Amino acid sequence: MWNSIIKPTLVLFVVCAVITGALAYVNDMTQDIIFQRTQQEQEQFRKDVMGNADRFVQVNPAGISDKVAGVYEAYSQDGTIIGYVMDVKTKGYGGTISLTVGVNTDGQVTGVIIGDNNETPGLGSKAKEPGFTGQFKEVNVNHTLSVVKQNKKSANEIQAISGATITSRAVTEGVQVALDSVKLITEGGK
Repeated sequence: MWNSIIKPTLVLFVVCAVITGALAYVNDMTQDIIFQRTQQEQEQFRKDVMGNADRFVQVNPAGISDKVAGVYEAYSQDGTIIGYVMDVKTKGYGGTISLTVGVNTDGQVTGVIIGDNNETPGLGSKAKEPGFTGQFKEVNVNHTLSVVKQNKKSANEIQAISGATITSRAVTEGVQVALDSVKLITEGGK
C-alpha cells in the first residue's frame, strides 16, 4: 500500500523538479533579451511622442508624482531642449496602465502612447486608438483635464470611451500627472 502511494509521488516530484529547472534555465537565458527589447520599445515610444527629438536624456527631477516612472528631456539636433517625455503608470480597470506622454516646451501635449495594460479587449483596449489618444493633443500644462461621457465642449474635456469609463479616467489621470510634472519642472513649482 505505501509503495503504491510513494512511487507515483516520487515520480511526480522528479517530473516537476525537471520542468521547474528547465523553466528557470529558459527564463535566465531570455531575461537579457526581454530587457533589451523592452528598452528598445520604450525608446521607440519616446521617438513616437516627440518626433522632432534627436536624443533623450533621462533626468530625475525632485518633487514629481510617484506615478511618473521616468522623465526624459528631449533635444533637437542643435542641442536645444524641445520638450519632455514622461513614462507614467496609472491604475485602470484591469490593473496598471503604462503611458508614454510627450510635452513640448510650450507645454502642449505632442503625443500619448499606451503601452502595457490588461484592459478589457474590445472596450478598454480602445484607449490605444488615435480617436481617443488624439484628444490629448489639444491640451497643455495649464489645463485641468476631466472625462465626459457626452460630447466634449472644451479642450480640457476628454470624451470617455463608451463602456470603458474607468480606463478613460485612468489614461486621463496619467496624462494630467505628466502635464503637472512638466509644469513643476519648467516653472520650478511656481
